Amino acid sequence: MANFFGEKSKVNNQTKQVFHFINEDKKIDQLSREVFKKTQIEIHYPIGYNGGSKYKNIMSIEFHGFGGKLPTGLIKSFKRGYGFTKNLKVFANYLDNELKINKISFVKTQENGIDLKAKEITLNEQTFSIINKSFTDLAKKSTQEQELESKVSLHTIFPKVIKKPETKYVSNALTTTLSKWGNNIDEFSAKDKEAIKDLFEKLSLNTNFLDPTKLSSTKQYIDNKILSDAVQDYSTLLSSTITIARLEKKWQEYLKINSWIFSSIFAQPIILFKDEAYVGGKDINNTNGKFSDYLMKNKLSDNVTFLEIKTHKTQLLSDKAYRGTDVYSVTEELSGCINQVLNQRDNFQKEYDHLKRKSKENFETINSKCIVIIGQHKSLTEEQKHCFELFRNNCRDVEIITFDELLLKIQNILTLKLKK
Repeated sequence: MANFFGEKSKVNNQTKQVFHFINEDKKIDQLSREVFKKTQIEIHYPIGYNGGSKYKNIMSIEFHGFGGKLPTGLIKSFKRGYGFTKNLKVFANYLDNELKINKISFVKTQENGIDLKAKEITLNEQTFSIINKSFTDLAKKSTQEQELESKVSLHTIFPKVIKKPETKYVSNALTTTLSKWGNNIDEFSAKDKEAIKDLFEKLSLNTNFLDPTKLSSTKQYIDNKILSDAVQDYSTLLSSTITIARLEKKWQEYLKINSWIFSSIFAQPIILFKDEAYVGGKDINNTNGKFSDYLMKNKLSDNVTFLEIKTHKTQLLSDKAYRGTDVYSVTEELSGCINQVLNQRDNFQKEYDHLKRKSKENFETINSKCIVIIGQHKSLTEEQKHCFELFRNNCRDVEIITFDELLLKIQNILTLKLKK
């Protein structure tokens, strides 16, 4: 008859059932588990491979209120000796060897607690679940990282008892992590992307870590990527079929995000100064105030520029000829937009002293330029194009740019960048 190997019930009364682990080949017979019947308490006594305790200091692991459904991260079988799973080996060693914990209690919802003098620690289910997830993510990483995670986790839970560990980068950790990257940007979380951006900025600006040639090449790649994305987003908006009101808002948002376009296409060091800026015009009833879609500013002279945006769907010229077959009048939308931006400039100049006194920022208005972005050039017939060019080239104080012309300018910048 084969020698017995397994758990045997040694005590079974109204209060509890007591199990022993028995391995007759190795002559092991020791307390392994207690299950209390009147209260939802179960106690494990981790077993070493050759008998005795599995850990140096941890003698027992208690579970309160789990009703037999024990937390993930702990061994539930006598065959593997109870205790912590492989993923939590470093965490268990920290509790065992560093903190010299004798008793670990897991509870459903009660508060976490630690008593280093009594050598006891209590962790609730939610907290332990977070710890287990952290170590599952770290399972394939270095022991040093897992040791640091042990200290960070317990310091977070018990900041007054466990000292804050010194934050130190573990050599080769980045190499190990990136070797598993599948070259898909979707694998990175928002936090990952922010960390990579911060690292790149620190290394490029504050150290000599990056070779200037490689840094220049990387910057060029990033610039090209930004331009390519801007062209793609612009083209998407040009094909949009949403309502005019929503579309105008979308264009305003796009140009706010890609405000670098202003400086690139207007051949001046222009920056976005304010969007939807108040430019004056209120009457005694505090109404009729004027707001510019964008107030831009020359970075060197501080001179402001007024920009009004309509949509690419806005009609430029009337469909029907005004005289004969080749004279067309501009639409109400175009003439109204021009008068609107001129009115904004006029109000701004009249109230310049008042606005400047109230502002904490520097700005000037020296024969300030007005710009209107509206419609599409390709929507015009050959006769209309001639009339449109006559009209806009005679608009002395207002520069009129169509949306498809603006796209072409951005595309030209991208083409020149790619040729470098």
